[in-house]
Amino acid sequence: MNNPEENYTSFVGRKVLVTGGSRGIAAAISRALAKQGAIVAVNFSAAADASAGKSEAAQQIVSEINESGGKAFAVEQDLMLEGGGKALVRNAVELAGGLDSVVLSASIQKHIPFLFQKPEDIAAQFRINLQANIEILQEVLPMMATGGFGRVLTIGSIQEVAPSPEMPIYALTKSALKNLVESLAVQSAHLGITINNLSPGLIQTDRNEHRRQDEEAWARLTSSANPMGRAGRPEDLVASALHLLSEQASFITGATLYATGGAHITLPSSDGKMPRLKLEAAE
Repeated sequence: MNNPEENYTSFVGRKVLVTGGSRGIAAAISRALAKQGAIVAVNFSAAADASAGKSEAAQQIVSEINESGGKAFAVEQDLMLEGGGKALVRNAVELAGGLDSVVLSASIQKHIPFLFQKPEDIAAQFRINLQANIEILQEVLPMMATGGFGRVLTIGSIQEVAPSPEMPIYALTKSALKNLVESLAVQSAHLGITINNLSPGLIQTDRNEHRRQDEEAWARLTSSANPMGRAGRPEDLVASALHLLSEQASFITGATLYATGGAHITLPSSDGKMPRLKLEAAE
């Protein structure tokens, strides 16, 4: 099978900021962009990575990229701080020598039922998942407009269309961000800027590492999570991300691509099983 990254050669010299780029889906995208010649500003939060037991994640991915011949910088920024999004962009521009693309991936989830979400839980999710992204967009869109070219990719979620009762506020913020993508895509299209949304389903990352401690429970979860019967991998989203960020995708904007294994369009049947294509006629 051909490497899906091999067809994308337009990233040489491109300058891309990836928020939350030290781990998970964003880390896979950071590696792929650098491999294709982009200068990548890998944003991370020292506090968030330490809380996840991944204190060295940003330094590791940046070292890996640079040692393999790519070019990347680690850009630490706590997006919980007011104005953190704007500060991040300014630091990334200084390190990378400009920016023409942004991947907005940083987010937080609170697995708490709706009636038990505290004001601070709600505020934190609004701050990281919405306000920080708004700050970043307000800072980068004028730069892109001046240059006559820009690519914005938000990492959404299946929760936009199938909200989980485990994380209702997270689902709300992802749906709101999708709405903003569509609004800004229309307003920015004439400037050579495309803005799109890539929405994953269940992806195996350190965010759900706690669920994998019980192997049998994880197997049950993945087998029923989508029609493919498995969790996705961060690498499963790379080709789609590269395409939406590429110069070749100049006629795609305001779109949401669901990478969910089909979960966003199907529900188990009444017997709890996924619908399956009938390959033989009933007798």
